[in-house]
Amino acid sequence: MSLALLSAISLMCLDGAMAARPAQEIVLAQAEQTTAETPAGAESAAPGEILIEEISQPTVKTAEPGADAVSADLREEYDGPLAFEDESDEAVVEKVIAWLEGLDTLKGDFTQIAPSGAISEGKFYLRRPGLLRFEYEPPAPLLIVANGGIVYVRDEELETTDSYPAGKTPLKFLLQKKIDRDDARVVSVDRGVDTVAITFASNDEETEGELTVIADAPDLKLRRWIVRDLQGGITVVTLDKVVYGERLANSLFRAPEAGGRFLDR
Repeated sequence: MSLALLSAISLMCLDGAMAARPAQEIVLAQAEQTTAETPAGAESAAPGEILIEEISQPTVKTAEPGADAVSADLREEYDGPLAFEDESDEAVVEKVIAWLEGLDTLKGDFTQIAPSGAISEGKFYLRRPGLLRFEYEPPAPLLIVANGGIVYVRDEELETTDSYPAGKTPLKFLLQKKIDRDDARVVSVDRGVDTVAITFASNDEETEGELTVIADAPDLKLRRWIVRDLQGGITVVTLDKVVYGERLANSLFRAPEAGGRFLDR
C-alpha cells in the first residue's frame, strides 16, 4: 500500500475496512484548487519565514467539503466583513501557527468522510507534540495511534497492526511541537465569515499531499481538517464536543499489539 493512499485517508482510514453509512446522507460538492508555480525571480522566503505561494487564479473554497470560506466570485454579493479582513495573509498565517503551537491537549468526537464518501465516527485524543489516538465506533474495526513518530493502524477484524512514519504525511503539521518553517509551505489562506482556513504542504518530497486546517474565527477553535492526496482524493475530519487542556493518560497512546507491516512508502 503506498504512502499516497495513507495520507489521502487521514491516518490510514482503510476504505475497505470501514462500515460506511449511505453516502447520500451528505452532499459533497468539491471544488478544484488551481495554483501556479512561483515565477522565476519571485521573492523567496527569508530564513525562518513561511512564503505564501503565488496563485494564478483565486482559490475557491466554498464548495470544499467542510470549508466555510466565501468564494471570491460571491464576495461582490456579500457586504459583511470576512475573518481577519484587516490583516494580511502573512499576519493571519503567523496567528494560526502560533495558535497551533500553543495547543496542548484536545479530545472529543470526530466524523470522518473518506474520498469515496464513506462515513465513520468515533472518539479522538490529541496530545501535542506527537501523540494521537482515533477510536472508531463499531462496526469499523480500526484503532489508530500515533506515538514516537510512528502511526500504528490496528485492525481488530484482521488482527493486524500496520505502521508507517508520521513525518511522511501532512498530518505532521498537527503533531509537531514547533512547525518547521523551512519545511512548511503555505499553499493558500482562505477567510470565511466566521472561519479561517490555512492549507499547508511540505517542501520535503517524501511528504505527500496537503493539509488544510479550518478554525473558527476570530477565537481560533479547531473545527476540522482536510487531507488532500496527490491524486486529488479528499478526506474530511470534522470535530465535535472538543475539550481543550484536559489531562490525557499515557495509556491512551500506547502502541497497539504488533503483527503487521511497516509501510515505509
